[in-house]
This record gives sequence, C-alpha cells and structure tokens, in this order.
Amino acid sequence: MTKTSSPPATGRDGGSAPDSSTRQLISRITRLEIIVGAVIAVVMASLVLIEPNILEAPFENERTLLFTFGGTALAAIAFVGMLRFRVPPVVRVIVLVVPFVIVNWWLISPYFIDDTVDEGFSTSISQQLGAADESPVAPADSATPEAQGESTTGSTPPATDAPPPADPESVVEEPSATEAEPPPPPSGPALLGAGQFVGLAGHRGTGDAGIFQNPDGSLVLRFENFDIQNGPDLEVYLVPGPDQASLPEGSIHLGALKGNIGDQNYELPPGTELAPGAYTALVWCEAFSVEFVGATIII
Repeated sequence: MTKTSSPPATGRDGGSAPDSSTRQLISRITRLEIIVGAVIAVVMASLVLIEPNILEAPFENERTLLFTFGGTALAAIAFVGMLRFRVPPVVRVIVLVVPFVIVNWWLISPYFIDDTVDEGFSTSISQQLGAADESPVAPADSATPEAQGESTTGSTPPATDAPPPADPESVVEEPSATEAEPPPPPSGPALLGAGQFVGLAGHRGTGDAGIFQNPDGSLVLRFENFDIQNGPDLEVYLVPGPDQASLPEGSIHLGALKGNIGDQNYELPPGTELAPGAYTALVWCEAFSVEFVGATIII
C-alpha cells in the first residue's frame, strides 16, 4: 500500500503560506518578554495620565519626530533579527529594555523633577527698577517770576551805601552748578536692562531676566523669580535682537541651565561689550534644537 504525503500549505495564490515565517517568529516570543512589555506599557500609560504633556514631546520638531519614530523602528528591526537568529530571550530583553529605560528616563524625568537653585546677588532687578522709578524731582520756587516782579515794583527798597566796586583782578570766580564734579561711579552692579520670560514652542515659563554691569565692567545675566517647564539638555544663550527663537550668528553661549526654578547668575565672557539695543535671554534645548523660553531685554 503506497503512502501518500500531504501537500505543503499553500496560500490563495498557490504559493507557500505567507504567514508561516511570521508565525514561527511569534512562537519564539517567550512569556518573559510578554510580561516585560506589558509592564512597560502600563508604566508609560500611567506617566501619560499623570503628565499629558509627555505626548507633545515627540512632535516638537523634525528632530524629535526622527528620534522617536526612527528609534522605535530600529528597535523593532533589532527584535525581529534577534528572533530570527534565535538569540536567547534574556539577552533580547536586556538589549531592548536597557536602552529604552535610559533614553526615556533622560527624556521624561524632567517633566517630574524640578531643579531649584538660589544664587545670591548684591542687588536685584526689582530693587533697581524701583529705584529708577523714584527719581528725585527738583522743588519749584515758592514765587513765580511775575510775583517777584510785582513785589519789586510795588515798593522802593531803602537806600544803602553801596560798597565800592571790587578790583576785577581780585575777584575769584566760583564754579557754577553745571561745572560740578561728576557723581562717583556706582559701588555695585548697575542694571542695564530687564525683561520678562515667556514660554516658546508650547513650553511654559515665567520670571524676570536682567543684564547687570559690575564696577569692573564685566557683565552678568541674572534670572529672578524664574520658573519654567523642565527639559533635557537645556542651555542658556544671549541672542542679539528681540523675541528671538533661534540661534543666529552672534549668539553668546552662557552654559547649561542651572535649574528650572529659582534665582541664578550667568557671567558673560570677559571682555564682552554689548551695543545699545535689544537682546533675548533664551533657554534652548540642545538635544532637539528647540526653544523653551525667552525674555527680551533692551539696554
């Protein structure tokens, strides 16, 4: 009796079943990987419920889109490759989960962690703005010229013996008020200009920014009452021009942001001279090349 073998599974087009290799790969996914994936999904969903702004981060600009979706695509390709070559499940979990956790901690943790600083300064923006508003006003004379004229014409002053005219060579000229000595230079930092922070590109932010000049001529950019949304890789720049949201030529890098909350100082490079005009104190995210907050300062 001849034994007949059953034909191989075929698809609708007469070829081999198109999903046979896919089923084989899926069958190699272990319970460990399913549990780890489920835990990650629950954690991410919980974070989104707590801080919905996380969902906006991938769509801020082209770089964030490429980083988010390109990274996801590379992870999926790596996972399929490891399934095909039968990489052990524990190795697959480590290769995929460890970079995922590190990257997402770097991106997401600033939404939940505030970096608070409190740097002192010998003066403040509000103090110097208040002093400028309280400029002295010269007192008016008690009598107008007309009244003075009436008082001199209405009566005749008593006659007095006038002293003899002095020798012109013996007269000493006294300095006039306009020739008085100039006031002494300020003993502390002087405020050149100030402005208020506004949020940019969907980020929130409030506070004051001011440029001070020290007695030795050095310049300091100071933030006061500063409170902005935190983010990864934030840097501080002083950009020429008002309401700037980019880094044109001539921008001055002042270093990493010290904290997203609190008063802080940033020294300009030695020898920096600022021409009169408008400048923008800009907090910039280097990781994704996107603006966070800015304050226009006119000096």
